Amino acid sequence: MANPISQRLARHPEAGAFVGFIAVFLFFAALTPDTFLSGRSAASVLTSQAIPGIVALGVALLMISGEFDLSVGSILGVASLVFLELATHEVSPLAAASAGVAAGCFMGLINGLLLVWTRIPSFIITLGTLLVFRAICLTAISGGRIVRWSDVSRTDPVVLVPGLVTLALCIAVAVVLLWTARDLGRYRPQNRFTLGLSRLGAGGCLLAAVAVLGWSLGADIFEPWVIDLFGVLNGRIDIGAAAGNFRMSIIWWLVLAALFHLLLTRTRFGNAVFATGGHGEAARAQGVDVDRTRVISFVICGGLAALAGVLQVCRLKSVDPLRGEGLELEVIAAVVIGGTLLKGGYGSIIGAVVGTALTGMLRTGLVLSGVPSNAFRGAIGALVIIAVIINTLVRRQR
Repeated sequence: MANPISQRLARHPEAGAFVGFIAVFLFFAALTPDTFLSGRSAASVLTSQAIPGIVALGVALLMISGEFDLSVGSILGVASLVFLELATHEVSPLAAASAGVAAGCFMGLINGLLLVWTRIPSFIITLGTLLVFRAICLTAISGGRIVRWSDVSRTDPVVLVPGLVTLALCIAVAVVLLWTARDLGRYRPQNRFTLGLSRLGAGGCLLAAVAVLGWSLGADIFEPWVIDLFGVLNGRIDIGAAAGNFRMSIIWWLVLAALFHLLLTRTRFGNAVFATGGHGEAARAQGVDVDRTRVISFVICGGLAALAGVLQVCRLKSVDPLRGEGLELEVIAAVVIGGTLLKGGYGSIIGAVVGTALTGMLRTGLVLSGVPSNAFRGAIGALVIIAVIINTLVRRQR
């Protein structure tokens, strides 16, 4: 007979990642309390993991659908190059950023179409496109050259947006937040912990909506708003020098995580993703367009990787030919640690967030403890093995 604890864990893929997160946190908090428990340490973890965390959202969605994408690091590199090359050649920075994200979606579309047309496993397809997409960067930025924003300007690019347009966008964001708060408020999970999280999330969305509305209504809508694009996308959040280097990319990461959590758990597309990864043929028999679900998942994964690349450029203000190299393995490891099964059909966006934060906390904790940085890869490898064993055992209880 199934263990009640195992049954509860099986209902929440991220439960194991939460336990591991708490254990690692307590370990380093006891080992180096003065440095690890500081604001600078928290800023280091969140800022360093925001970019991989955004990529992990797409990878988690794709893995739940039963597929892999080993090319996300190369997609990030190409999208970064498209964005900065266009921005440094007198193209509107906003248009350049949009082109970078569109390039990522297009590369994801290529992966998805190759999968459904050839029926070759996605592992092989994306291993090939990893090399093809990387060759684009290596060819375009040859001879060790680095594309830098500072080569064309010493100031960050700005975007002039009409006040009425900005007000309309702010109201739209507030409406989405209010809808999210209402949706989370109606959510009634089976245990008190997730009920508390849902209520906390609903309250946070409600407060954010009120803040957005109050700020937008108090602004001058008849004057164009000058927006620092680099600052809005990945500028520093000024909350005091002692608190550390918090960046806007953290906000984008958490907002996207909330949206994709709702997408997976509260929409028909989310149900199709789980059904496709759980048993594709059974899902097809029930009327799910399995091929379309897989292609859309690849497009979303490529778009998120590209968006992460754009955000990274906004901080580093440069692109090199190896940008994003090796990112795919780190992200897949974080998603697996977060509770997503390699076979598909089981996982969560929350688990991907926790898994990504856990790997960042582990890296920061090892550095602060004086452990050589090479030990980080070994620690991540051990965590992946443990996570796969736990996920497999827990999955059997369902």
